[in-house]
Amino acid sequence: MNFDAFSHGQIQSKIWLCEELETHTPIHANIRILGSWYNILAFMLLTRRPEYYYNSIEGIDIDPDAIKTSYSITDAWRFDPPIVTNTVADANTLTYNNIDLVINCSPEHMIGDQWWQQIPWGTLVCIQTSNMIDTNAPWYIKTPHPSMESFREKYLLSRTLFAGTKRIQYADWGYDRYMIIGFK
Repeated sequence: MNFDAFSHGQIQSKIWLCEELETHTPIHANIRILGSWYNILAFMLLTRRPEYYYNSIEGIDIDPDAIKTSYSITDAWRFDPPIVTNTVADANTLTYNNIDLVINCSPEHMIGDQWWQQIPWGTLVCIQTSNMIDTNAPWYIKTPHPSMESFREKYLLSRTLFAGTKRIQYADWGYDRYMIIGFK
């Protein structure tokens, strides 16, 4: 397990996402989280809201080892509603029938944007990325978004509910985290 999933920047970004997204998420939503890694976001969403708030949360990741770990982290919701599932899949090959909300916190790590093209117009989305452009370890950026403008131009929304930047700052370096919430 890569404990960077619990690092300051990862957790602060997810808390920010929860705080902003909760005001826009419909009750009983079916949610799909792309690039879910260990699906810590599902854990956070479900510990912040009552059980009836979401209908289902599906974590999607291409890494089978990450999915195995995500089942341990989300085990509290495997048998009782809202049901959390974790699936090994390439986000670029999915369809989005009966999905109310699509979350992607790692588009910079995905090759291509077919995942974005597959989401139907009118679907609520929440996308986070960073201004990191380093293609080497540990960042492995495949699709950089060096500015908020380039990020918003790539993922055009028909209606924006939120767009913002969160600075993650350390003693000698930092980066910007971008987030948009709205309807495709």
